[in-house]
Amino acid sequence: QMDGWGWQSVHDVAELPRVLASWRAALAAEQPWEDTFPLRRHDGEYRWFLSRMNVIRDGAGNVAHFFGTNTDVTEQRALAERLRVSEARATGIIQSIADGFITLDLDWRVTFLSARGAEILAPLQKTTTNVLGKVFWEEFPATVGMVIEESYRRAMREQVTVRFETYYPPLDRWFEIRAYPSPIGLTTYFLDTTGRQQAAEALRLSEQALAEQADALRLADRSKDEFLAMLAHELRNPLAPLRNATEILQTADASADERAQAQRILGRQIENMSRMIDDLLDVSRITEGKIELRRQPVALEEILTAAASLARSGCAARRQELEVSLPSEPIYLHADATRLEQVFTNLLGNACKYSGDGSHIALHAQRASGVEPPEVIVAVRDDGAGIDSELLPRIFDLFVQASRTLDRAHGGLGIGLTLVKRLVHLHGGSIEAHSEGHGHGCEFIVRLPILREAPPPPAPPPSAARETPRRILIVDDNTDSARSLALLQKRRGHETRTAFTGPEAVAAAAEFQPEFVLLDIGLPGMDGFEVARQLRATPALSGAFLIAMTGYASAEDREQAKLAGFDEYLVKPIDLDRLRDLLRARPR
Repeated sequence: QMDGWGWQSVHDVAELPRVLASWRAALAAEQPWEDTFPLRRHDGEYRWFLSRMNVIRDGAGNVAHFFGTNTDVTEQRALAERLRVSEARATGIIQSIADGFITLDLDWRVTFLSARGAEILAPLQKTTTNVLGKVFWEEFPATVGMVIEESYRRAMREQVTVRFETYYPPLDRWFEIRAYPSPIGLTTYFLDTTGRQQAAEALRLSEQALAEQADALRLADRSKDEFLAMLAHELRNPLAPLRNATEILQTADASADERAQAQRILGRQIENMSRMIDDLLDVSRITEGKIELRRQPVALEEILTAAASLARSGCAARRQELEVSLPSEPIYLHADATRLEQVFTNLLGNACKYSGDGSHIALHAQRASGVEPPEVIVAVRDDGAGIDSELLPRIFDLFVQASRTLDRAHGGLGIGLTLVKRLVHLHGGSIEAHSEGHGHGCEFIVRLPILREAPPPPAPPPSAARETPRRILIVDDNTDSARSLALLQKRRGHETRTAFTGPEAVAAAAEFQPEFVLLDIGLPGMDGFEVARQLRATPALSGAFLIAMTGYASAEDREQAKLAGFDEYLVKPIDLDRLRDLLRARPR
């Protein structure tokens, strides 16, 4: 494929003069030559090579032959660059924290001092460079014999993390210090807490107030640790059934029933993981004020009936009785029906989860009398585990759960009730929790504003459009995702083509002339935004309908996609019903 190429044909024109100069210098010095530079393959792609060459001379000392090797180091260079970026990012994070940061080797010599650490130690003329390689005890003699030396040596000796607060006389400051041992030395953080100490002295805080503050800090720290442990547990849990189901589907002699069961497992576990991720994102969006309610007139009965239907299967599995009592007259709200259904599904799900087998759960709704503006009261009651009086005031706090046992029988991330409370507040309502204590059940009361009059009946829905065969190009660097989506669309009668990189997408689109392009944003070689711009600049493809597929869902990402020429923006995993509507709606 490279017949007829001269040696200069494979070199990068910009790099060639430097390479030749390097080679001639080695030749003149009668030394082996080594250099790294790009070379062009037969397909036009430049790859980086490590070249080594020796000169073989004849008996008269003249150059007879050149002997050398070329080694493709493209991947190594990319890995080294990623490592460099990662190290730079880690250093940037360390340099940005408020704590001073210092590392010591096994001989107690200083191996690193952060900029913030040098700033704290500036009165002692310590800088990020003049302490490197110095023995810590000699460079900071005031630490010898103090709690600092004792704690550091214990951390190294026993390989345990230590955390303490101490006064350091040379600086006349108080510091909170944390030390973390490792096989190569000790990493320490020191935070100036003098202001905190002075404030404590000035305010003369009582012992009770200090104890409450410490308890709150420990509780927050424990909640964070428990949440991270729960998150890891809950995200790993679906992996086992997903892997087992995949094995069943790959077994040649699996029966139709076994395959159907495996498919149901896949769908159920994917739904579980999607729901957890959605809950996390919802809490984040609500906390930052980024959630947008899609309000319209909606009947309360529809919302509660839908939530009760979702809860009935769980209740039936535990032989629980679910009683639903709705107002005799229709009640309408100006609300986001999906979000309110999420609220009551969560409350009923908790009632089912935390009540024992054979328990009773009630969902009651009634219009509040004599209240202006008018509102409805919805109560979810159960006679299950109840809520301890200690926990009740914090039941709506983030990451709080009523049960945190090792078996994780109830599951969840401790964010459901936080999400419920914030969604209710976004609708202008309120929520309360009541319980007589452990073993006495509990009740959640939701109050929501309602419309004074019934809304006009909605317009009849348009008749369903027929499935029209389309030419669809699917572009995703996740080959499993691209191929499985292509298979689904092919089964629906569409003609599909796949590509896995940005350049492949541009070439495939030029050949295939698709009507629709489902385009991932994070592509190798050329990102989805640039692919979209190139397709829009191609006259034959300017009319294609471009749909972004991405895991990013911020307003900024959507605006960037719009500017690049995308017609629609779908967040992964994409809504297949929404995709079907888009394929149906666009004229042939």
